[in-house]
Order: sequence, then structure tokens, then C-alpha cells
Amino acid sequence: MRGLIWLTWRQHRWPIVISAVVTAILAVFMALTAAELGSMAADCAAHVVRCGREKSESAPSHATYLMNSVVFLPVLVAVFWGVPLLAREFEQRTLPLAWSQDVGRQKWLLGKTAVLVTLVGVMGTVLAGASVHLAHQYHAYTGESLFEGTQFQAGGWLPLTLALAWLAVGIAAGAATRRVLAAIAVVAALWITRMVLMVQARQHFMTPLTAIHPFTDSRSDSRSANPLPNDMSLTSGNPPFVDSHGGTHSVHQVLEGWCPQLLEARNDPGGCLQSHDIVGTLSKYQPPNRMGTFHLIENGMNLGLFVVALLVAWWCVKRTRTTVA
Repeated sequence: MRGLIWLTWRQHRWPIVISAVVTAILAVFMALTAAELGSMAADCAAHVVRCGREKSESAPSHATYLMNSVVFLPVLVAVFWGVPLLAREFEQRTLPLAWSQDVGRQKWLLGKTAVLVTLVGVMGTVLAGASVHLAHQYHAYTGESLFEGTQFQAGGWLPLTLALAWLAVGIAAGAATRRVLAAIAVVAALWITRMVLMVQARQHFMTPLTAIHPFTDSRSDSRSANPLPNDMSLTSGNPPFVDSHGGTHSVHQVLEGWCPQLLEARNDPGGCLQSHDIVGTLSKYQPPNRMGTFHLIENGMNLGLFVVALLVAWWCVKRTRTTVA
């Protein structure tokens, strides 16, 4: 095993060193930014300063960039760590020679993969812990929900399990294609597919709840509906209208069909909404107390992908001929 550890270091030392430096830099910047956001949030709570709580301010903007960096790092792990492990060896025709001598293919794959998994696990733990803290401080200052977008993906230790999963995906892609560029293309396609599908799937891990936002006397329009704090809002754009019997009506039907005057006025002077028995707007959401469960579900999916991808890589290696052409 010592020989495989040394071999792995010799072959992958530059990606390892660069990744360690990037991890340290990101962790330091995230800690400093989180401290600044925490101080700003405390000052706002104590009414020491006048607070804009705008995401475009310097500290929240930096926090967004840092969290996005952590969220997208797993695909770089797949490309620069996972793919070369087997694809580069296949291209250089060194694997059959190595396996035909004193190191069996299973031992070779297990040893090198264990080294990379350990290193990614350590770096991923550091970044995941820092990003969780940063996401909470970002929420404390801006009020942005921890249950949506980048904040959700940066929390719940998702960066760690996602990095492990995509390391394995990179290894499997390299084993299946045996070409570095082809494996990178496969990884990129799978990453884009995951991003598109997960946004939709995540909303339905559990049955959404609904809430009716009644109109106030002074303001009877759809814009009076405010999302619940720290939830995952599933109502994009203008929410549908709801009548007193619970029936829903689209914005197009109400504003363009029944009450077009509301497009120009923010109130309802003629009582148009009341005449059609419209009492408010309807929103769907996932409550904040489900966030931990959602993180567990997605972490489980990532670890399942990790296992499946490694099994695919092992199967591809097992079918490889050991004779040197």
C-alpha cells in the first residue's frame, strides 16, 4: 500500500498541491467574510447603524461568489482528479503492463482511489464546514432563505458528499471512455444534467405546503403575497389568485380577462376582484423545518452516486485486457 500511496502522490502531486492551496485560500476568505457579515448583522440587530441588507453590498457579494465557488468545485474535482486516474493511464498504455506484474488491478484501483477519496474528504470537510457557517451569516444579514439556491447547496455538508460523488464519476467516466477529453465531455454533460434536474427534483422531495395570502384593504393585488421566512418558495413569478371556495385562477385570466384595470393600478377601485370572489393569492412552499431532511436526502443521493460510480469503474477495469499490444 505504501508503494501505491507514493505512486499516487508522484502522479497527482500537482493537482493535490494546487487543490490544497485553493482549499486553504477559500477557507480563510470564507471565515473572514462570515465574520464581517456576522458583525454587520449584529450591528443591524442592535440598531447601531442604518442597514440596507442589500445583496449587492461588498460583503454579501463576496459571500455569494465564495459559496458559488464551493458549489462548483466538485466538477473540477471530477475533471482534474477523477478523470486522469484511469483515462490518462489508458491513453499512455501503462495499465496493462502494471497489472501484469506484481500489482493486481483490484489492488491498484482500490489503493489509488482510497488515497484520492481521503484527500478529497479532508479538503471537502474543511470547505463544507466553512461554507455552512458562511451561509448562515449571509442569511443573518440579508434575510435570504437558507432553503433556496446557493445557500442550500452550500449548507448541510453537501459540498463534501458532492465532491466525493463527482470524484467517483470522473473515475468511472475515465474508465468507460479510456480517453481524457471524452471523459471530460461525459462529466460536463452529466454535471449540466444534474444541475437542471436537481433544481426540479429538490422541490418535490416532500409534498409542498400551500398558504393563502389574503388581500389587505389598502392593497388588493398579487404583489401583497410575501414568502414565508427561510422557506423554499415554489411559486415563481406572479402567484395564482384564489377565491373564497379555494379555487385557483391564473394571473392571465384575472388580470387580462376579468380585471385589466389592475395592470395600471395597484388597488382595486371598482371592486373587480371582490365581484369575482377573489380573496387572495396562493403560494406553495417547503417549510424551513424540512431543510435538514432535504439535506439528508440529497446527501444520500450523492453517496449513492459515489458507490454506483465506483462500481462502474471497477467493472470497466475488470473487463480490461492485461496483455500489452
